[in-house]
Amino acid sequence: MGIDHTDDSEIVTLSVAHPGQAPSLRDKTFLTPWFQMDPDRSAAFDKASYFDRSPHPYDESGYGRDLVEGFHLLAVLDHLVNHALWSEGPWLAWNYGLDRVRFVSVIRCSDRFRVRGTIADVIDRGEQGHLLVVDCVAEVEGRERPGFVATQRALWTTSSPRPDA
Repeated sequence: MGIDHTDDSEIVTLSVAHPGQAPSLRDKTFLTPWFQMDPDRSAAFDKASYFDRSPHPYDESGYGRDLVEGFHLLAVLDHLVNHALWSEGPWLAWNYGLDRVRFVSVIRCSDRFRVRGTIADVIDRGEQGHLLVVDCVAEVEGRERPGFVATQRALWTTSSPRPDA
């Protein structure tokens, strides 16, 4: 489970030689490899986030035990995007947050999904670097409706934060 490399022919990657070239990525689209959630990791996420102690468990509501919880899907987003969007040069990509997240349809551990992302904006942050605003759609294999949509923000920088920051 995890990243499925059986057919990488559709993967579209975006990269630049240096993070300072990030503005050249604006309006470009990437496509991650297919991914399938490992049930053991899904259960571990549920336990680590106390979701396994929810007073309203999904398996009692008709959704079943193999449902992947929405925040777990968002946690995997960074992992997937890192397979399709990067800089070759020295850089750090700081998770800067998410906007407009919607869970459109259920994703189960048995579902394969991938992320199609479009660089909606690249904001110059001066010495900090560039803030990439990425519109992400989780495509679920065999479905018309996505599993989720979200706008992800990542700060690409070549500098480390001060220890006291």
